[in-house]
Amino acid sequence: MAKKKGKKKPSKKTEKKPEKKLEEKIEKKTGEKRGFEEAREIKEKEEAEVDYKKELIKTFLPLLFGIIAGLISFLISGSMRSRDPMGIIVLVIFIYVNKFLMPRFEIELQNKDWAGIGFMTFTTWYITWTLLLNL
Repeated sequence: MAKKKGKKKPSKKTEKKPEKKLEEKIEKKTGEKRGFEEAREIKEKEEAEVDYKKELIKTFLPLLFGIIAGLISFLISGSMRSRDPMGIIVLVIFIYVNKFLMPRFEIELQNKDWAGIGFMTFTTWYITWTLLLNL
């Protein structure tokens, strides 16, 4: 019989390395030895919890900045309609401040995030400023 030349099957050692690493990592953190499935579930729960907190920060920080920008815009412009462009400049500055504050909360922003952050800041700024002007 002739030997077939073909692809070699990967050894069992290379297949189990990611599983072993994950098990060892969880074992170091918790001090308990667990199986691969349990270790994977723990890792997924930790990732989901961290993402949940980051998403809340990513939502409420622009809302807070919008309210603050609306208050400052109202205080700057007052009842003079000629100062309205200053209110818009305040809005742009507060949208830009997000760029420097989000990394402090360990949040990496993507392009689609900027659209959402800008929109949330703009809408809360507009609502706050409008309400204050109508008082």
